[in-house]
Amino acid sequence: MNVTSTPTTDLASLYGQYSARLAAHAAERLAAAGADPVDEVDDVTQKVWLWAAQQRRLPGWEGLQVMTGWVVEATIAERRARPEVPVGLRPSGTPVVPPLGIESVRPVRIEVAEAPEASPLSLSPAA
Repeated sequence: MNVTSTPTTDLASLYGQYSARLAAHAAERLAAAGADPVDEVDDVTQKVWLWAAQQRRLPGWEGLQVMTGWVVEATIAERRARPEVPVGLRPSGTPVVPPLGIESVRPVRIEVAEAPEASPLSLSPAA
């Protein structure tokens, strides 16, 4: 009797089959949305694979594509809600203004006492 079984798909085989394709798809979606695909593609694909691992039934390529779209949209929305602001950097030619209250601070001289001179240990022969 010749019985052929259908191979069971697990997350590792799904990853092996679609990882490069998913990364390329995520990079395309990020570039189309105006984000930097080089910086964000790893985060997006990681979130998609985490979502896939949490499903009771592993998704196919279509499910991975849909989830990638959702993750890209969420990533873009998060970036717009919380923009990065360079703090501490100032354009050249801008004068440095000390923070309030710094004008009254004077430098303090700290004196350090010298350590006493170390004396050699005297070892006496045991009798």
